[in-house]
Amino acid sequence: MNRPLAPPPPASAPNRPRALHQSAALVVDGNPSTRMTLAGQLRGMGLQSVSQTSRISEARRELERNPFDVVICGDQFPKGGGSGQELLDDLRRSGLLPYATVFILLTDEATYLKVSEAAESSVDSYIVRPYSAGSLYDRIEQARLRKAALLPIYQALEAQQPEEAVRLAHERVAARGPQWQQAGRLGAEVLLRLERMDEARALFQLLWDADPKPWALLGVARAQLDAGATHAALQTLKALIEAAPDYPEAYDVLGRAQLELGQFQEALSTLHKALTLTPMAIGRQQRLGMLAFFCGDRERAFELLERSTYLGLDSKMFDSECLLLLALSAYAHQQPAQLERHQAELRKRLRATPHDLRLQRCTDLIAALSHDQQGQVDKARNLIAQACQQIDAPTFDMEAACNLLCALAYLGQRQRDLLPDPKAIDRMGRRFATSKAMGDLLANAASAHPPFVERLQQAQDHMVELIERTLKAANGGEPKTAFAELLRTAQGSLNARAVETAWLVLQRYGSDIAASDSQRTQLAQLRADYGTARSKPALGDPRLRPAGGVNLGAMDRPPAPE
Repeated sequence: MNRPLAPPPPASAPNRPRALHQSAALVVDGNPSTRMTLAGQLRGMGLQSVSQTSRISEARRELERNPFDVVICGDQFPKGGGSGQELLDDLRRSGLLPYATVFILLTDEATYLKVSEAAESSVDSYIVRPYSAGSLYDRIEQARLRKAALLPIYQALEAQQPEEAVRLAHERVAARGPQWQQAGRLGAEVLLRLERMDEARALFQLLWDADPKPWALLGVARAQLDAGATHAALQTLKALIEAAPDYPEAYDVLGRAQLELGQFQEALSTLHKALTLTPMAIGRQQRLGMLAFFCGDRERAFELLERSTYLGLDSKMFDSECLLLLALSAYAHQQPAQLERHQAELRKRLRATPHDLRLQRCTDLIAALSHDQQGQVDKARNLIAQACQQIDAPTFDMEAACNLLCALAYLGQRQRDLLPDPKAIDRMGRRFATSKAMGDLLANAASAHPPFVERLQQAQDHMVELIERTLKAANGGEPKTAFAELLRTAQGSLNARAVETAWLVLQRYGSDIAASDSQRTQLAQLRADYGTARSKPALGDPRLRPAGGVNLGAMDRPPAPE
């Protein structure tokens, strides 16, 4: 049924769901019989306006031209190409799907991968054939009620008012109003993003005490972990696993805590348990493979990462870091055909998202190894030089450091001296060896070339000695001198531990230090750019929804490229 053209409502102003008999629906499916059946079922529910289309491209055009209250979309479109998941991702990124629109995916199977992808894209519901008209109606109504109840919070998020979203969430929880638990969960998630960890922990704890659901206690542990209270998080997670031993997200976060503490073998065991619970989970295959790789078990890593590629290369859950690690392995084993295959896939992904800095780094690093393998030494050296120039950038994180160290170590192992800056290894060691655990992780990444491991250890020892000496001076009655030296050390090394130690000394001895406005500003900027979060190990893309987390609408959408 064709309807008059109307512009879609702006993404910045979520609208309230209309009454069902006033609503318009769009059915997207490649099977004409399925489309007709769905259209008849929707009209039977009272919807008077139901449009149909058989292709993803046509559906996008319809959604650009007309507002719809309900979209029922098939999962696969073999003839026209694409999938319902890809359409939903595209609509979310483009801001073309109003908050009030209910988007339901229709599929023949509900595998773990499909359900995970749906959660990542914040699909409203998922229905598996065969189904009844009654079950479809229930799914639509449940989604509509949920959206109506949480509308004010999402309106605040879309308006870039996270503080207002938190206030509304607290009000709903206090009044035990409609969807109060989900409102509280949204508020706690916002607080985590705002780095107000104590408030987030308190809200998650309140929700757990009121109704002990596993996600609430997991939220407590996540807040503790993000606040740096890793041992406390460990105890919370062990209590959660005792209460809910089959909750895979708890093992995901426990593995992260163990990794931060340098308990690498325990982390491997924990992530293996999570994968055992959900053997088709692409994300967990990848995380376990990445950890095995950087813990030195490259053979096991290769098997896991290859399986991830086999299971979900085209999945939105697939992380390009896997391709980088597989390409590094191919270079180490002198397998040029495999290296070229992984490089081609990375380049294809980069063409699709040319502004993705993380993907650009992966692609350039493998291109350098490929050039070396082909005897194009100057090209390889230029790309390595570009990579080393980024070491001091705020966006260069622990993952980037481990990747670069691994590539340089493999080059060094084969007697390839492509380092334009011989101090690049020292710079990474000074910046990222913020603890023994992180130092060990860096050393594991560079293990193919022992001289690099030795330099990393020397850099770590130097930083530990500097920080301990200045702390001793501060506690010994010389806080002003200690603070000045810590600030210089932080500026010179960009080491998160030095940055945070300088801040702690300033907080404790502020009146004795009498720091200038300039010093305070410099330290605040260092904390923003090089604080603790930058030096923590991340297994996989940190932009993906965290274990146990929920989608926060505008706060989760990446900024438009400039």
